[in-house]
Amino acid sequence: MSPTPYSKCRPASRPALIAAAVALAVSACQEPPAVNPWRDDSIPASAWTTPSRQGVEAMAAASGSTPALRTRQVEPAGLSPPAGVPHYPLWWEDPFEDKGDGDDQFAWTYADYLAMPYGLGRFIVNTCGWPVSAVVTPPGTAMISDSVVGRDHDAAPGRSSDPAGDASDFGR
Repeated sequence: MSPTPYSKCRPASRPALIAAAVALAVSACQEPPAVNPWRDDSIPASAWTTPSRQGVEAMAAASGSTPALRTRQVEPAGLSPPAGVPHYPLWWEDPFEDKGDGDDQFAWTYADYLAMPYGLGRFIVNTCGWPVSAVVTPPGTAMISDSVVGRDHDAAPGRSSDPAGDASDFGR
């Protein structure tokens, strides 16, 4: 039997190579632009800016004058979803996707680690039970939800309360 290239490595050097690879990977993850998923490091609204604003401020600072930055005195536009959102049956819905963990942090918390096995288990159960779900709510059934994020799924058979008069209403 001929030796393979892998068998020529000395066994004592393998743990050192593995340790070096792990150390490199861990140290590389601590430098920007890597994202730390366990800390909420998103930019606060007070730090939002644009290149044009920065340019105006730089020109004003270079000339020694005060920049004439005007701020509109209007309320920010809000997003108001429609009263009813039409869709087809949701057989693989997962409440963690809609509700999250409710701590208003953009970071991984304990709930994310609980959601991983829970989501897999729920997916397996829903996949095995799909024939029952397809009998209870057949494919193509027009469903409607209230479009409120943060609650359990509320899908019910029905049509859009704000009809557009086309196929988007799922009417037949």
